[in-house]
Amino acid sequence: MIIIDKIIYWDTHETILFAVEELTRLMRAAGCESKIGDQVAYTETTENHNRIILITTNGYHASVDMKKTITVNDDGFAFVRSDKDLWIIGNEVRSILYGVYMYCRQRFGYQWIQLDKETIVKPKSPMTDKLNVHEPLFARRGNIIETINDPDYILSLIDWGVKNGQNEYFFTFFLWDDIKSYVTPALRKRGVHVTLGGHSLSYLLKEIQKDTNGDMLKKDEKLKFFAENTYLQEKVIDKIVAICLENKVITRISLWPEDIGIDEKNASGFLPTYIRFTEKLKSALHKEELAVEVEYIVYNAGLSWNMLERENQTKASDQVDVLYAYWGRDYSSAIDGKEPRQERAYVALQDWSKETEKKRKSLTVIEYYSDHFMLSELFPPLLMRIQQDLHDYKQLPINGVLNLIVPPHPKQPDRMVNYPWKWIHHLNNYMYTRISWGEEYEVIAEEYFAIFNDHNVAFYEMILELERLVSLHTKWNAQLFPARVIDPEKIQESVHAKVICTFLDTVYERLNKWELAGIEPLLEIQMKEHDLVCAAQEMMWIYFYYLKKIVKNSSTEWALKGGFENGF
Repeated sequence: MIIIDKIIYWDTHETILFAVEELTRLMRAAGCESKIGDQVAYTETTENHNRIILITTNGYHASVDMKKTITVNDDGFAFVRSDKDLWIIGNEVRSILYGVYMYCRQRFGYQWIQLDKETIVKPKSPMTDKLNVHEPLFARRGNIIETINDPDYILSLIDWGVKNGQNEYFFTFFLWDDIKSYVTPALRKRGVHVTLGGHSLSYLLKEIQKDTNGDMLKKDEKLKFFAENTYLQEKVIDKIVAICLENKVITRISLWPEDIGIDEKNASGFLPTYIRFTEKLKSALHKEELAVEVEYIVYNAGLSWNMLERENQTKASDQVDVLYAYWGRDYSSAIDGKEPRQERAYVALQDWSKETEKKRKSLTVIEYYSDHFMLSELFPPLLMRIQQDLHDYKQLPINGVLNLIVPPHPKQPDRMVNYPWKWIHHLNNYMYTRISWGEEYEVIAEEYFAIFNDHNVAFYEMILELERLVSLHTKWNAQLFPARVIDPEKIQESVHAKVICTFLDTVYERLNKWELAGIEPLLEIQMKEHDLVCAAQEMMWIYFYYLKKIVKNSSTEWALKGGFENGF
C-alpha cells in the first residue's frame, strides 16, 4: 500500500474520532493507506501528501486558513477543495461522519445497499468541484422500533442507517430497558438522536408501582391520567427525568397515550391536557439542565378523530413539538388523495403544519412503510409512493418523517418460518432513508436493483407492478379495522367478501405468471440452515412465493365466508 493521504481531525469529540476510524478503515480496504494527525499536524509541511481535514462548520470558520464562508443547513456537510486539501465540513459532529461515507462512495465506489453488506463498485464520477454542499431533505430521519428485541438486528439498522444519512432512532421505554446496554455505545459514537416514548405509559406506571407498591390504573383510567391524576403525573415525570439522567444519549421524549380510541364524552379537552403534561415534562427536564426535547402525538388511535383533529380551543404548544400519525391510510393513493378519510386526515395535517409554524415548533410525521401489521404479510413494495410522499411532505412543509418498523405476527408461525420480512421491508426502508436525505430517486433505484445483476430491469419492473397491485389492499384497513385483508376470520359480516376475493384473485393470477420453480428445495435448505445467506434474486423469489401463498389462502378464506367459490 502507498501512503497517499493524511487525515487531520480538528476535534477529539468521540464521533469525530469514530469518523477518523471509519475513514481509515474504508481507505485501507480500498487499497489506500493513510497517516493520521490532529490539529497541530495541520501546520506541518504537506510533503507530497494530499490531506483530508475533518472539521465542523464552526471550527472551519474560526480557522486561519478559511477560504470562504460556508452555509450548510440542518445536519448537512460540505466538501471544500483547496490545493491538495479536501475539507469535510460538518454542520454537526455527526455530519462529518456523513461526509466521510459520501466521500468514500464518490472516491472509491463504496455502497451500503443491504444490511451488513459493504461493497465497492466503480465510482461514477470523480470529485472535482471546489465546493459541494450536501443537505438533507428533512431535519429528522430515522426508524421507530417499538417491540423488536433483537440487539444484533438493531445494531445493523443503526450502522446501515447512519451510512445512508439517518439521524434518529426511536425506542419504547420497555424496549430501551432491555437493549440499552447493547446499543448505547453504537448510538453514542455516531452522535445520533435517541427518542424514547411510544405507547409506554403502562410500562412506566408498572415501574412506579414497583417502587411505591401502588395500584395499577385500568385502561380507561390511563386516558384520564393526563387530565386528572397529577400525583401520578409527577411520578411519571420523575421517572422519565431519572432515565434521561442515567443515559445522556437520550435527546427526545415522545410519550403517547394508550393505543385506544377516546369516546365523544371524554374527547373534549383531552388534547389540551395532554399537551400541558408534555410541557410540564419539558420544564422538569430543563430544570435538570438536560438537552432533551419533548413532543406530543396527534393520532387517530382506534380510528378516533378526536385525538388527531385540532378543536378550536386546542392550541399548538410554543414549548414542545408535534408528532403526527394517521393510521389506516390507503397506500395506493397520495397523502392528498380524494378518499373521504384521507381528505380529512390531510386537512388535519395542514392545520397542524400551520399551527406549529406559527409557534416555531417542529412537525414530524410517522409513516408505516415498514409496518408488517398495517401492511400485513401481504406486504407491498412502495417505491413510487415513498418518492411522492416525501416530496409532498416537504412542500407542506413537514420538518421530519420517521419510518416505523413492525415485524409480522403470523397466525400460523410454523408456516411462515422463512418469510423474509426483514429483507423485503428493507427495500421500503432503503428508499425512504435515501430519499429523506435528499438523493435522487433514479440513482437510488438504479443502485438498489444493480444487486440483481443482469436481471435488474426485470426485477425493477416486477416490483413496480407489485406496488400498483398489492398496495390496493390497504384501502380496506380502515373499513375492516382492527382486522386486515388477511384476517377474514375476524370479520363478522361478509359484505366485503366478494370484492376482496376478486382483488386477491387478480393479484394471484399475476403472481402465477412468474415462474417460481426451485423455490421449495431452497426453502427446505433454509429450514435446516437458518443462517443461510441467499443471493438477492433468491430472496426476491422467496418473497414472491410467500406473497402468492398468503394471497391464495386469504382468497379461499374470504370465499368460504361469503359462501361462494374463488378462482382456485
